[in-house]
Amino acid sequence: MYLILNSNSDRKQKLLSIERHTRVIDIYNNKHEHNFLYVKFSNGSQKILEYPYRVGDSISKKKGDSIEYIFRKDSIIENNLFEESRKNGLLE
Repeated sequence: MYLILNSNSDRKQKLLSIERHTRVIDIYNNKHEHNFLYVKFSNGSQKILEYPYRVGDSISKKKGDSIEYIFRKDSIIENNLFEESRKNGLLE
């Protein structure tokens, strides 16, 4: 039981520690990672595609906040990282 609670706490802290202010410049199949979809950001970072970003999306997330804001054309989409992680079975 302690391990589950501790791992949930660790995951939450990792999500809260993310700070990202960038733009999506490419979405591609990563041949080195079993052809999983990856997203490439304008700051040079790359990660597995966990949320349906689109090329041109601007992403903003402050450290300590669980909400990631996605600016797409004339709309702002709020992506709650805790809720997404719960849906994917990563948090309880």
